[in-house]
Amino acid sequence: MKTKGMDHQIVGLARSEGKRNFAFLMEQGTGKTWETLADAERCFIGNKIDALLVVAPNGVHTNWVRREIPTHLEVPYVAFAWSKKPTTKKDKAAFDRLYGRHYANGMAPLRVLSISINQMNTTAGLEAAEEFLRSFKVMMVVDESTRIKNPDAQRTKKVNKAGRLAEARRILTGTPVTKAPTDLFSQFDFLKPGLLGTTSYRAFVAEYSVLMDMGSPKGKGLIQKMGPRAAFAQIVERDDNGMPMYKNLDKLAAMIAPHSYRVRKEDCLDLPPKVYQTIYFALEGKQREAYDKLKHDYHYVHDDEDLSFEAIATRTKLKQVTSGFINIEGNPELVDPGVNPRMDAFKEAIEDIDGQFIVWAMFEEEINQVVAALKDAGISAVTYYGKTSKEDRERAIDDFQAGKITAFVGHAAAAGIGITLTAATTAIYYSCSFDNELRLQSEDRNHRIGTTKSVNYIDLVAEDTIDEDVVRSLTLKNKIAFEIIDKNHTKA
Repeated sequence: MKTKGMDHQIVGLARSEGKRNFAFLMEQGTGKTWETLADAERCFIGNKIDALLVVAPNGVHTNWVRREIPTHLEVPYVAFAWSKKPTTKKDKAAFDRLYGRHYANGMAPLRVLSISINQMNTTAGLEAAEEFLRSFKVMMVVDESTRIKNPDAQRTKKVNKAGRLAEARRILTGTPVTKAPTDLFSQFDFLKPGLLGTTSYRAFVAEYSVLMDMGSPKGKGLIQKMGPRAAFAQIVERDDNGMPMYKNLDKLAAMIAPHSYRVRKEDCLDLPPKVYQTIYFALEGKQREAYDKLKHDYHYVHDDEDLSFEAIATRTKLKQVTSGFINIEGNPELVDPGVNPRMDAFKEAIEDIDGQFIVWAMFEEEINQVVAALKDAGISAVTYYGKTSKEDRERAIDDFQAGKITAFVGHAAAAGIGITLTAATTAIYYSCSFDNELRLQSEDRNHRIGTTKSVNYIDLVAEDTIDEDVVRSLTLKNKIAFEIIDKNHTKA
């Protein structure tokens, strides 16, 4: 490797040595990409593999090729980032180089194909990955492996099936459990079927979840409501506070341990602490009336698991109302024009920020609101969300990191994974979803190697609304993850 590994990374290399199947459960910012490249380079030099296939979230897969591989790999390599089937002469030539047989020094390089997980769900992308796997001895890596946690998702099935063609397999994630212990099944099934004791997802759920007795009054009520199929459903029981219940977590932790290496930032990096601040605001007048009416009309469901389409739609609208608008047939309409207490709280918050900062928001309308407010305040800003082009995304990161821009405004699903934004010492959550992985990942965009000052995270929370439900839900999910992954973890 061109770059030197840190102590905890060297330990990780020792733990993974000789393992065909292994999980690097390393928190964001602890260098799991370096770890994986060093592992792959070692296997390449040892003639165990001659190629590397990286499956990663969109945008992250290009970062491997554009930034990480050139920075770290010392062995000769050829690399291609597959965003879609090559159509231009230049792209076709670059892709064909992966299969080239003649090189000036007579030595074949390490061949690296990086592809987004979304492209694995396309015919062209899947065929390209499988052909690559059949052509070489490949180490296949799934970066941010919670993308394959749902065993029923087509992309999970396709990625796991393709993985059977690989010589070796790795999964990378700092947040392997984002909702429930069952998140782990498909991720470890990719490594090797039965690695966690069973090849049956249904058996796995039964082993680690407290299931509702369908013969109980509650169970019979569900069967009556949902139909005969409900009798065979695996529904997780809930405690008196409405929170899901699980069991045998110590056993699950012990099953994972031999096949994984866990690293937390607090164990290995001399990073400044995270500082959390919550700014509360109240909904009033028409906004409160609209919120309460919506909650009543749709019979709002408190928990966040296995929601119906109607409940999910309701949650979305409830979140929108707390930001002063609601989407009607795709068009945002203001609930009470000129009144937006969330924006008022945001404007006050940025008055106290010294230096660059990040703003995370759930909806395009919120991003537009924030950008307009920043412009009015004379603060330069870039955006990074679904409609941002690939070129503008790269420019946004580079300009922000170079200090040319003060505010980075993004959606966590687009910008919350795989990029570095250490220029910011403050991150404002204009709004936040129930997705714990996106929350943790987005926090770590500016709390990682390279961070030198304390990072302040500011949450804007509407009192007596779904915002407070989000806070409670994320707290529970972090507790479950701790029980399985970190409770018995010791420093490397």
